[in-house]
Amino acid sequence: MLNNDTLSQLKQLKQQIQDSKEYAEGIVKATQRKFGFVVLEDSREIYLPPDEMQKVFPQDKVRILVVTENKSQDAKADGRKAKTSKTKGSKSKNSKSKVRGTLEALLESPLNEFNGRYIVKGQGHFVEPDLPRFNRWIFIPASVRKGAKDGDYIRCKISRHPYPQAKPLAKVLTIIGASDKTGIEADYTISKFQLEPEWPTNWKHCLQSVDTEQRQDLTKLSFITIDAPNTQDMDDALYAQTTDTGWQLQIAIADPCALIPVDSALEKLAQQRSTSIYLPGRTVAMLPEELANNLCSLALQQTRPVLVCTMSISSDGKIDDYTMAEALICSQAKLSYDHVANFLDTHHSTPQNLKAGETDKDLTACYDQRENLQALHAASSALRKHREQNHLVINGRQDYHLMLNSQRKLDHIEIQQKNSAHSIVEECMVAANRCAADMLREQGLFIAHAGFRQERIPDVRKLADEQLSLTEIDFATPEGYQQLMKSIDGQTLTFPLRSVLSRLLERSYLSTTASPHQGMGLPAYTTFTSPLRKFSDFMVHRIIKAILNQRPKPDYPQEKLDALQQAQNNARQASSQMEQWLKCQFMKPLQGKTFSGQVSQINSNGFTVRLDEHLIEGFVEIRLLGEKYSFDPMRLRLSSKSQTIELDQAIKVVVKEVDCNQRSIRYTLPAMDKSAPVTKQPDQPTACC
Repeated sequence: MLNNDTLSQLKQLKQQIQDSKEYAEGIVKATQRKFGFVVLEDSREIYLPPDEMQKVFPQDKVRILVVTENKSQDAKADGRKAKTSKTKGSKSKNSKSKVRGTLEALLESPLNEFNGRYIVKGQGHFVEPDLPRFNRWIFIPASVRKGAKDGDYIRCKISRHPYPQAKPLAKVLTIIGASDKTGIEADYTISKFQLEPEWPTNWKHCLQSVDTEQRQDLTKLSFITIDAPNTQDMDDALYAQTTDTGWQLQIAIADPCALIPVDSALEKLAQQRSTSIYLPGRTVAMLPEELANNLCSLALQQTRPVLVCTMSISSDGKIDDYTMAEALICSQAKLSYDHVANFLDTHHSTPQNLKAGETDKDLTACYDQRENLQALHAASSALRKHREQNHLVINGRQDYHLMLNSQRKLDHIEIQQKNSAHSIVEECMVAANRCAADMLREQGLFIAHAGFRQERIPDVRKLADEQLSLTEIDFATPEGYQQLMKSIDGQTLTFPLRSVLSRLLERSYLSTTASPHQGMGLPAYTTFTSPLRKFSDFMVHRIIKAILNQRPKPDYPQEKLDALQQAQNNARQASSQMEQWLKCQFMKPLQGKTFSGQVSQINSNGFTVRLDEHLIEGFVEIRLLGEKYSFDPMRLRLSSKSQTIELDQAIKVVVKEVDCNQRSIRYTLPAMDKSAPVTKQPDQPTACC
């Protein structure tokens, strides 16, 4: 029998052993293989063996015991011979320590609902989750399958977490449809990204009446809308007059805030949606259709509440003065981009000068608004010239539109060509937004752009010196950024400098304080011209109306802006994934075909090529090309003994592999070495039951 001293010593020894152990908390990080890692708060990544990884999901927060082992001991335990030195007393070559984690507790699991594909394998029924780096199937018990069939797309919910027994369960919430269902791509995408939260059943009863007495009556002015023919949610209308010193330009923006109460359920749900999403063949609106397309839309011959920005534009395109006001307007004409451009570009003077595809009604509408259109054209041209001289006007990325067939599959892709009418609307919107930013002063809601990423400034300096002989310029400042961008204009360079520099930029972001928008060369910028489609613009409306009515500005804390930007990113990701799915379906029959294209992206693993004919991108993996390539991160260039790959370079590729499930398109080069190694496929998903 042990005495008290011995028991105390044993207890102390046990405590010392316990204290010597290292425990840590972190987030589970998955890989394409069966093992994973736990990322600790100090950024260390602790290896999680396959048997432990089966007990958790990616992004789980866990507590682990950090175990340090000797590799030679591991080898002996596995029945393998450890290599030892023939010299007695020398250290083993495999004696290097190895750190791994052992799960102690599950602290938090963010995975709740998700989308996937229903899989039947023998007697087992599973869901294959559509989640990044998730390489396992989850068993679905018979009582919660809701009649789903093999191959169906479904939405599920976790009913039992794998910790600690490594046997997760899921249940079917919704059967989205079979793979051959017409429009399954849109239905699935909307479900996966939860893009359509239901509107409150009584939302119409929550609307407030418009206070017309406090608004300027501008219904007699000839405001017009210029948009695509099928657009219904029209949120801007224009009117211009020539003056002795230039032009008076009036831009009316739809005012949904006039109808939607502050902090109402309708406003909160619009914030959750964050933006209207234009999926191929399907629109997910930010506001209910009755509001966006009817009650708030600046429809023809309908009186609507608006915010009107009235500007005095000098003959050289400078905004000399502006006012902002709540008003009522009544649109006098609904014109399309193409008809306005045809009218202006061909100098129609009488309604008899018809072009192919035009009707008397189309041309007559433009002719009736000829003075307005001509003033708008002249004013917008002056505004653009002034921006080119004093700020920055850089052509954005080319816009592409996916055209679907009757089965809602991709038929072809069209490049969206811009004409003179698009330029009119664009310049008017930019001018109005500049005035709004000025009105907000230092506090409000702004769109900021910081120029180049800070860590890439040294590369920018080297490129500017190498290609343009620009030195002693601080490219981190708005002035330096603007000087560099303008220096590229008019230069004949063999190197794709502008394309490379565009890949080194920060993304724009929302800010509650005025900050430079270096991409536009402006000291501050915001947008309020799309309040029916963008909730950030809706928020700016609230601020402007508070200023006009001498009320305190609404408070938008940073966490609210972060949530809004996350929702906008979610919307962009949804649109991108659906488009990629349709493109994969289109390219699947073209495997093995050779096409010409242009290099659009480059990284250390390979490069992306956009086909000239179909305008679809695919990735070329350099390790499969049969020769060694080196990557130049400054010039975004790949080089081998036989060739160099640069941005914008013309190139021929072969469609190598298309995986519709993974939404992946792979190209290769026609002269690829046939003996090149085949891509190692990731481990097959594990069926969990």
